[in-house]
Amino acid sequence: MQDFRQGFDEIRVPLKVSKFFILEGDILDEDILYYDNLKKGLVLDSNTIGVIQKLDQIKDVRVLRYKSLVDAFGVEKKGSSSIHFTDDFDVRVAETVNSFTDYDVKMGFSDEKINKKISEAIRNTILNIRGKDYEDKVDKTTALISDAVQKDQIVSQTMLLDVRKTIREISQSFVDAVSLKNVIPIKAKKEVVSLNLSNKSISNYFLDLVVTDKVSFVSSAKSVILKFINSFGDDNSGIVLSSMLQYSDNDDYVVAHSIFVMALSIMIAKELTNIVYEKISSNQNSKIDPRSLKLISLKTFDLDDLINIGLAALLHDVGIRKNFGVIPPSYKIPSTNISKIELHPSESSFFVQKLSLDVSVQRAVYEHHEFLDGSGYPKGLKRYMSKYSPIIAFAEKFSELVLENPFIERPISPAVALGYILKNEIGKYDKDVIFAFVRATSTYPIGSWIQISNGMIGFVKDVSPKDRSKQVVKLVFNESLNKIEEHKLVDLAEYDEYKIIKIMNPIELSKRVGDLRQYYFD
Repeated sequence: MQDFRQGFDEIRVPLKVSKFFILEGDILDEDILYYDNLKKGLVLDSNTIGVIQKLDQIKDVRVLRYKSLVDAFGVEKKGSSSIHFTDDFDVRVAETVNSFTDYDVKMGFSDEKINKKISEAIRNTILNIRGKDYEDKVDKTTALISDAVQKDQIVSQTMLLDVRKTIREISQSFVDAVSLKNVIPIKAKKEVVSLNLSNKSISNYFLDLVVTDKVSFVSSAKSVILKFINSFGDDNSGIVLSSMLQYSDNDDYVVAHSIFVMALSIMIAKELTNIVYEKISSNQNSKIDPRSLKLISLKTFDLDDLINIGLAALLHDVGIRKNFGVIPPSYKIPSTNISKIELHPSESSFFVQKLSLDVSVQRAVYEHHEFLDGSGYPKGLKRYMSKYSPIIAFAEKFSELVLENPFIERPISPAVALGYILKNEIGKYDKDVIFAFVRATSTYPIGSWIQISNGMIGFVKDVSPKDRSKQVVKLVFNESLNKIEEHKLVDLAEYDEYKIIKIMNPIELSKRVGDLRQYYFD
């Protein structure tokens, strides 16, 4: 037993090494561009090392290696031409995902040269979000979690290696969650609208290429998702609000719906990570059973995971696009086509497989209509094979309820939609996912139109920073539905006398006062 635990807390050193000097057991510390199976966090074996060494465009590779091995091989000496510490490695001058026009991004789906530039821009953007001290933070977080693990429960060398890898993955998720809090989100109406229009345009083009089997590279799609994440950072209200504003009566249903699901899914994944991070940070004296680490890792998501979740969301209904083409949200699909609807998760998954995306993305697309009570389709599964699936499934359902679409008579308000799920369908979804959604948006989700106890009418703009069970409401109309001269923000956590007394139907309200979306910005 002692042999298995020996060196458990040993520090891994970040290195940049010639591809011919990488060792079995090194952990890949970067994505090898253009190769979806050579991802950061991969433990290198002889087969993967052989693949990397055959890549002509790759000279050096960033890896994490145990310091004892570094000392043993004598590779930390200054002046070595084959290997050096990545403390000196910093990319700050190259292009980021904000550097490209929509035209460039669209061309990147088929142009190898542009795709490579966009791939580099994705890498640089992630580096900028994480900061140059990222590896130090991951190492420290890894050490803290390792100290808390009950090492006497580790019973084999295989389990030890798996525990080390899982702790590293969790640590990366935690550090990414903290890094996103430092991103300054866009707020101006012009910037948000511009981003929304760009997302729609590129996503529409992407789905068309997927259906016609004309996608050669997927970095452009990843850049759209990363740009979205980077534009809103950790501002959940901005994400939800912007995603709602992406919808309009003239949009293609699949595009508008998929972008909305993407926004909700990313929001939920980030909130889940924050919840787990806070729980572990607040219980530093508690010991962690190593067998629970896998469960923890299923609820934590780093930047690569967020991008993958975004890809799954953008592609989950491509089968509907293939079968029905471009359709407005007001279009109602005839009941005679129900078989096509039930087949679309399988068809969508087939397209994703052809793109050679991560298997977790493929499974999430296939499983987005599966429910934990076994009532879903196409297989009636009672457990998910992808860590992304429970999030996509819930976001899909919520979107279906609140946005006009071909499958419902008319949409309902976010607050009513949440109440419906909690009352009637709670057994279908992962309760942690629902809790993360509620914590991020409150029991009256952001965007809900409500009336408070003094008769004033407005919408939920944010969650109160003083009490996450309360809302920040932007008041727009008086009780007679006359627009007030100056819109007022009210934090319900500061005013005990104000309560939400009524949920307003946005469709009926808009018939009386006009388009409500004009009030979402100051």
